[in-house]
Amino acid sequence: MRPYIFIIALFVTYLVLALQLGRIQIVEHDKYQKLADKQHYKRVETPALRGSILDRNGKILAHSLKTNSVYANPKAIEDKVRVANELSEALGLEVSRVQKALDRDKKFVWVKREVNKREVQAIEERNIAGVGILEECRRSYPSGTLLSHVIGFVDIDEKGLEGIEFVCDGKLSGEPGLKVITRDGLQRPIFDAGNPYTSPVDGDSVVLTVDLALQHILEEELDKAFEEWKPDSATAIAMDPRTGEILALSNRPTFDPNHFTVSSADQRRNRAITDSYEPGSIIKPLVVSGVLRRKLVGPKDIIFCSNGIYKIRGRTLRDVHPYGNLTVEEVLVHSSNIGMSKLAAMDGIEGLYKNLKLFGLGRPTGVGLPGEVGGTLRHHKKWTSYSVASIAMGYELSVTPLQMITAYCALANDGVLLKPRIVAAITDNEGGMTKKRFGTEVCNRVLSSELASGIITPVLARVVAEGTGRRAKLDGYTVAGKTGTSKKINPNGKGYGGAGYISSFIAYAPADDPKLCVLVMVNEPHGRAYYGGTVAAPVVKEILRRSLNYMERVALLAGGSGSLEEVI
Repeated sequence: MRPYIFIIALFVTYLVLALQLGRIQIVEHDKYQKLADKQHYKRVETPALRGSILDRNGKILAHSLKTNSVYANPKAIEDKVRVANELSEALGLEVSRVQKALDRDKKFVWVKREVNKREVQAIEERNIAGVGILEECRRSYPSGTLLSHVIGFVDIDEKGLEGIEFVCDGKLSGEPGLKVITRDGLQRPIFDAGNPYTSPVDGDSVVLTVDLALQHILEEELDKAFEEWKPDSATAIAMDPRTGEILALSNRPTFDPNHFTVSSADQRRNRAITDSYEPGSIIKPLVVSGVLRRKLVGPKDIIFCSNGIYKIRGRTLRDVHPYGNLTVEEVLVHSSNIGMSKLAAMDGIEGLYKNLKLFGLGRPTGVGLPGEVGGTLRHHKKWTSYSVASIAMGYELSVTPLQMITAYCALANDGVLLKPRIVAAITDNEGGMTKKRFGTEVCNRVLSSELASGIITPVLARVVAEGTGRRAKLDGYTVAGKTGTSKKINPNGKGYGGAGYISSFIAYAPADDPKLCVLVMVNEPHGRAYYGGTVAAPVVKEILRRSLNYMERVALLAGGSGSLEEVI
């Protein structure tokens, strides 16, 4: 009897095993196949090469370099203490830091990003189960701090965080590829040519309107001013008034996007578009333009400037120098506050408001950089009885540096206001094939050509030749420009006494055929002076002088004379 029982038991055992094997191999085949594949194969993204950021001449401002990073699968590592010590020795890391990474309950952790060739070799020689190397990309900014506020930066995963890197992230990023890695029983990768592979699609490159040579000039001159006057901050912008292209832009303080983590938010602010201020006297050409456009007065008409003291609705206006009768042109040349208040009064509340709106004040320019503000230009219905006089002198409104230079570019461009541009084109990753090009965009005509070029520009040339902008005079060029010196409002919002000054100057040249418009704004200069004509005008002069000289040499080179080395 016992042999039969043994045979029956053995039969039942084999039957159960057969049924279990059938369930695993047939009924739940897909489930266990997936588990096996998960152990033997790993799907790994292959990074796309991020597109470059280039200047208008194709010079590299930002690009990505291939690099390697070390990762680990803690669940596949048995002796974590031993492995932590090996990785610490190979990668120059603290053992505790590696141990902390390996103790995580995950199948993938980064051990060290962006390792060098020596470290890659050390990891490969050790051939540690559960540890591998992945190819990545590292962002590099060859020019360091140059144009950093425009370019911006990326995080360690090459995700754009600021500037062009942020706003053009979708174009620059590309699409990652995919490869399948075969692993042995110890989770070490082994070669298998039959594994599927999808190639990454590299990101597009972004070409800026900026000229790197002009950017060098502008930053060198801004640095000199920053060193001399030790202000809280400073901004400089250079634009082509005929196209709206930004040729150079910089702020101080600044930062290096290669090491942005050691910089402060204050250093990284693009003050040209994020900070607005009361402009002071540089608003005056816009105000005079409106009065002349409406033909409320002629350029040679006489304005009595009250000998330097003028009472208006309980307040007293004063000029730096006492003036009697001045023509409208002379009011602007000598920057008479009293004369300006009387001219603005002719335009009236609504007329003055509409005129400044026509020049683009009170709204962002739409340049396409992150963080741009629109300044402040309250609706005329909210103005007080003193607002017209205040606004005529550049108070009770705020502007960004980019808004102001854009408005001046309209004066230089025969009265046509253009939208400022910083991106010129989108190309393929190699910078060869152009996929999209951005052209000049007209906003509106603010003045007739006769008024802008025939009256306003000659008057602004007189400002430089004989008025408050004399420190910007250039040999060989006629410069048209205007100074601005505005008091800063006290932090408590009550009055302007003792809060410091903002010194500014905007000019374009040659006056008869403007090729370049430059703004310099210095926030709270410290030293012997604070007037825009003393602090900012000399900086604009040097930027114009060097830049126009460079542009002329480039034009000669384009005509077949000279060499590139001579130009640079």
